[in-house]
Amino acid sequence: MIEDICPEKLTVGAQRLLMICGNLKAGERCLIVYDQKTQPVVDILLQTAKKVGSTLKVIEITDLEMHGSEPPSSVADQMCESQLVIGLTRKSMAHTKARQRACLAGARYLSLPEYSLELLQDKSLLADFIGESERTRRVAEHLSNKGVIRIITEKGTDLTMSSLGRQGNCCPGYVSEPGAMGSPPDIEANVSPIETSANGIAIIDGSIPHPELGLLDEDIRLEIKDGKISRIHGSNRVLFVLEKLFNSVDGHKSRILAECGIGLNPFANLTGVMLTDEGALGTMHLGFGSNSTVGGLNNVSFHLDFVLRLPTISVDGVVIVDKGKVLL
Repeated sequence: MIEDICPEKLTVGAQRLLMICGNLKAGERCLIVYDQKTQPVVDILLQTAKKVGSTLKVIEITDLEMHGSEPPSSVADQMCESQLVIGLTRKSMAHTKARQRACLAGARYLSLPEYSLELLQDKSLLADFIGESERTRRVAEHLSNKGVIRIITEKGTDLTMSSLGRQGNCCPGYVSEPGAMGSPPDIEANVSPIETSANGIAIIDGSIPHPELGLLDEDIRLEIKDGKISRIHGSNRVLFVLEKLFNSVDGHKSRILAECGIGLNPFANLTGVMLTDEGALGTMHLGFGSNSTVGGLNNVSFHLDFVLRLPTISVDGVVIVDKGKVLL
């Protein structure tokens, strides 16, 4: 029995996911793709949908190997036939061709990896997703088509990259239009930098949202040269896990800096879980691996994020985030 689970909070969280974040309407074709780990959340969503007069179709798949791994082709086809798709697998399908195809076919997509009953009742789901969307849009615009994006922190991060020719992605945590993707409670703006452009040092002092890592009790130092991790400094345990993950697929492509993201949810705190950590206001994250479905060119079945606290971020010399505070 999971402790501190409140049925009322679960119902509120499920209603906000379906009705506000998913914009679910009665009669719409809604598909939930899940695995064994997320079955308890599926049960709550089904109960809630029934109360509001909606019907959800569910498909269980085996646990995906890594964030960015493709689901079975038969499941991908059914995703394309749905109006709202909820990716409730433990590993994220957001960076898959299946998700991209579904959105191009008009599906709204909620990417909900690593969801649990605890997350379903977390206060981060109480954020004003619609109200925060304008700030998220402005940050995404400021990340677009920039010659130099620079990230520094008091702990020693000093990293530059370019987003010339790349469009920033506005991810407000809700989906109202065909083809939109959201990951509530994650509210963020991000961009896929030019794959060879990043150079410098990143001191990771927040989290690495992966079941084997999570919240960090020690800082990790990443050396990045010509867009790719060239060296990692940390404890033997962390280094062992990271090497295993990066080498689980193409060892070159998995180390390429694929994403620069800024968290914008004022209700979210770092928990070691992807969707709270990436969206936590006062943080930013660096994603490595796949970005070919979100504006980049790196195509690999892998995506791993590293979260930094209190960054200062400038774009072409203009500071847009000062020690975690968004200035826009």
